[in-house]
Amino acid sequence: MTAVTVTHRPGQLRATLTGPVLAEDVVKALVAALEQAERTPRARAFVIDSHGPAFCTGMPLSGDRSTGDVLGGLASAHDLFTGLARSPLVTVALVDGQVTGGGVALVAACDQVVAGPEATFRITELLVGLLPAVLLPVVAERVGHHRAFSLALTAHQLDAAGAVGIGLADRAAPEPEAELVRFMREVARTTPSAVAALKRYRDALRSGPGSLEQAMEAMRERLEDPAGRARMSLLAEQGLLP
Repeated sequence: MTAVTVTHRPGQLRATLTGPVLAEDVVKALVAALEQAERTPRARAFVIDSHGPAFCTGMPLSGDRSTGDVLGGLASAHDLFTGLARSPLVTVALVDGQVTGGGVALVAACDQVVAGPEATFRITELLVGLLPAVLLPVVAERVGHHRAFSLALTAHQLDAAGAVGIGLADRAAPEPEAELVRFMREVARTTPSAVAALKRYRDALRSGPGSLEQAMEAMRERLEDPAGRARMSLLAEQGLLP
């Protein structure tokens, strides 16, 4: 069985995890699928979902793995998380099962997390004497540093509503696929270049509150984009702009 099954759907490329472990072949397959999605015309979103009762249980950490193997796998996972956060596409985790360890970072790295009724989230590294060194910064970007620290310290499990409550997930829904359809309709109202620009600007702000110069440069890019200008003109003609 392949590590990840890739399918094309309207406006999106879907990568389905065929097993819960975030092994290196799975990481590589997800990176390749994301790159494929970014090359796909008219793709607006890259969606990760899974088969089975568990969405993702994190990196393989069996005792027979060498320190070098584990660290190499963590480095590859870090690159995947960075790619999901920085992709010009909207990245989405469609979760309806158990998420633990590095799987929490995989989810948190996505722009949107849609959680179904069976979704649970838990950082488990301290339970086995390890440190969530790669995943903690990714989770902290979503929920704040102290809350991420607390989740790691206690290994507290969150359900879908609890994850939405702290910002780890964005939407909780009894039918996550239907909720994803609603989200994709919202995304379809935006322009791809503006989404990509928003993500770049968010990345620039992550080191601090940002400066006026950053804001002006980001706006200049949008105002000088021909497609953006054409869209504004069209909306103005339709009376949809002030």
